[in-house]
Amino acid sequence: MKHTLPSLALSLLTFLPVRGQDTLRLSLEQAQERFVQKNFVLIAQKFNVNIAEAGVEQAKLWYNPNLFVETNLYNGYTHKFLPYGKQDDLVNPTGGVFNIQLQQVLSLTASRSKLVKLAQSNVALQQSAFQDVMRNVRFTLAQTFGNLVNGQAKLKMLNAERGRLETLLEAFRAQLRLGVIAPYEVTRLELEQKNFERDLANLNTQIAHDESVMRVLLTESGTVYIVPQTGQTTIPTTPGLPQLLDLAYANRPDLQAAQLQIQYNQNNLTYQKSLAVPNLTLGADYQRVGSAFPHYVGVQALIDLPVRNKNQGNIQSAKVGIDQSKVTSDLTHLQVEQDVIAASQQYQQALIQQQKLTPAYLQSIEEISKNATEDYAKRVIDLVSFIDKIRAHRDAQLNLIDLQNDLFQSQQQLNFVTNTKTF
Repeated sequence: MKHTLPSLALSLLTFLPVRGQDTLRLSLEQAQERFVQKNFVLIAQKFNVNIAEAGVEQAKLWYNPNLFVETNLYNGYTHKFLPYGKQDDLVNPTGGVFNIQLQQVLSLTASRSKLVKLAQSNVALQQSAFQDVMRNVRFTLAQTFGNLVNGQAKLKMLNAERGRLETLLEAFRAQLRLGVIAPYEVTRLELEQKNFERDLANLNTQIAHDESVMRVLLTESGTVYIVPQTGQTTIPTTPGLPQLLDLAYANRPDLQAAQLQIQYNQNNLTYQKSLAVPNLTLGADYQRVGSAFPHYVGVQALIDLPVRNKNQGNIQSAKVGIDQSKVTSDLTHLQVEQDVIAASQQYQQALIQQQKLTPAYLQSIEEISKNATEDYAKRVIDLVSFIDKIRAHRDAQLNLIDLQNDLFQSQQQLNFVTNTKTF
């Protein structure tokens, strides 16, 4: 047992802030503010919006004109390569022959404007996707924040209980050396102390994991120890289920994205239909010597004949995409409804459990451990009753902390499913 306390202290130093280790204390609101400014996931998703906006600019651009220039490589009259020079005889040319053509593609169905609308629909989709990523990561931040509050509160409580047990254990070791008590009593208390150490080790492992998650979300490098700051606040009046559903339908970005996907596929169908009509190419050309006239100027018109390929496959695919997106939208609407219902029920259950914690019950919990230690030291109760009481006190305290966290997590769940600041 000589090595128990030093080893336990060393394990705690691994997780608790010590001198030289940075400690970051912040509230949930402060954490969310830092998260929005610095989170890598949001920054990466924002790039998709920028890419989509660039796609709109690209869709607005006209087709480039096409310039064609041709000259003869070899003159059969003069037997010269690349025979550039003045033409003295246009019937038997000795100089070079030039052919210049300039062409421009024109859309007969304004497909470019339809492509712009399609690209703009994609921007709206990416913006909704960005908002949904923010909603999910913000919820992860709130969950982890609550778990850290829960874990650090448990750590504080267990350390206090362990301190009381160690004080009692040291007193009983002194009595054992005097032969006043039996050895099994000290051994049994040492086993109980081992249980505390095991619980502390498991709790520290969980806290270390939550700390690493928070550092990633807040883009904090190194081993900065984050201490969530909470205040005592009254529970606000919760909107009823119909109001919560209206909030979710109006603010959930995944539902908005599902509805925007229908619009995107409708715009895609319009665009694909416009591609069924081929583009018209207009042009003009000039030929020197190379045609029936010494100086030939002509106009051109070029169009594909839609005999077989009328873009039927892409049009059919766009129609199926509309039907698919409508089904997805209906499913998403149902999912949003059930998310809100489940979150509301979860919150109501957490609220009911919280309201059952009367002041008399809380006071009785506080007195269990203290009275048990005093009664056992005075031999009013036996060892088995003492251990039973301190375990009951520990379980009750852990349950109180968990109930607080359950209420907090259920509130954050309602914020998440409605995408509003309900709490």
